[in-house]
Amino acid sequence: MTKKFNKEIYKADNSIFSGEITIEDFSTTTPNKNRINNQIEAIKQSKQRKEAQKYKHMTLEELREMRIISNTNGTPSPALTDTKWQKEFNVRKLFIKPYDKNVKKLKGKYARETSKWNEETHGTYYGQTNWQQYCNYINDVLRNIRSGQVDYCYYIYQIEDLLKFHYNDLNTKYRDGYWEVWLERK
Repeated sequence: MTKKFNKEIYKADNSIFSGEITIEDFSTTTPNKNRINNQIEAIKQSKQRKEAQKYKHMTLEELREMRIISNTNGTPSPALTDTKWQKEFNVRKLFIKPYDKNVKKLKGKYARETSKWNEETHGTYYGQTNWQQYCNYINDVLRNIRSGQVDYCYYIYQIEDLLKFHYNDLNTKYRDGYWEVWLERK
């Protein structure tokens, strides 16, 4: 059975469900637009997941050669649109290994304020290393999106690092040279 919503035809898939059932869902006189929109969004996400599964057996290099994903983990190409990005985002998620639930922020070797700087050969250095600055940036974005705000990323590798913390609930939207990132609230 097919249904037509907002000028698009969707096949009914009873295995897909999104949202909560409210009393308005049982109205026989008027359709519940929120419910319909939630169902359309769930169908779209299901299609995206099925499409991304086609690429699970491939390597990143093969996907780059086929131009499924961009050739860089850095800045986006000038031709990138949000629609293309959402497809690439779902494919890139297949290659991300999430951190354990108890890992709450980015840290690692040399992430402390004191760095291994040889004062005899390089002089005195007062400041953060590039890795310390990057950790601070990612942790600041994590703090903002966890508090319900929208934050911004400028490189694909930053989004990949955020995915390691919030694999299932990170949302992105490409905006002409940068990405908006936020968490899906349940």
